[in-house]
Amino acid sequence: MRLPALPVAIRVLLYTLALALAFLALGRLQMAVFGMPATERLLQRWGWIGGSDDTRWQQQAAEVAEASQPRLAALPTGHRRGILELGFQIGYVSHWLGGYALAPAEVRDRMRARQLQRLSRARELAQGYGVGDVDALQVASLRDFTELTTRQEADESGIAARVEARLSPLHRHLYLLGVHLGAEWSRIEDTKGELSLPPATTIRRHAVLAGVAAPLWQPLVQAPQPAEAPTAVVGRYRDGLAALAAELARQDAADARENDSATASPR
Repeated sequence: MRLPALPVAIRVLLYTLALALAFLALGRLQMAVFGMPATERLLQRWGWIGGSDDTRWQQQAAEVAEASQPRLAALPTGHRRGILELGFQIGYVSHWLGGYALAPAEVRDRMRARQLQRLSRARELAQGYGVGDVDALQVASLRDFTELTTRQEADESGIAARVEARLSPLHRHLYLLGVHLGAEWSRIEDTKGELSLPPATTIRRHAVLAGVAAPLWQPLVQAPQPAEAPTAVVGRYRDGLAALAAELARQDAADARENDSATASPR
């Protein structure tokens, strides 16, 4: 005799719980492995962590800035903050929808409808910067979800490459920085601060290559402390995002003033 089917709401809860537990277990395994002294020494020897990162990334950041500088004057006002927001919206929606990958189709559709405003904003920004159509990265399995950071880094959607082609290498890193920050904010917001697993090295790398100062990215890569309340995690991350957006807006305004001054100067 067949047992009665579970209500949709309960099935969604079970699917979401399974995804969250799997993701949490994977994150803890990664932290345990990468936190081992032997692993750390090996990564340092390969130059993946430690002081060599700072030197290498600063050199790369200088190259990115030099390659991007000629293009900045021709870009619309607010380009830095706008591209960061584009990535943020895509990252947020990709992670949010990925959490419902195993839910019934009608639930997935309903969850997608809840994110239409973010998707619409991302598409508005993308069209404004000539990047073309954009969408959330598709998640069809638990593996797709747990590998979301890697897939975004590999630019599976091609959006980062289009951002670089239409704007500059600097904007590629701002876009990917926004993607990873958006995904992390989705996780923090959805769990009300109970779960935070920022991909610290990835966020840090894109921030440095985009010329973001350390005091701005440091709060965004910090893992929750043992005594830190979930509400404090939410507040810290929200404040960090606001500070980053404000600094990029300041840089955009400085660009605009410089461009206006150059245009007004007699030749």
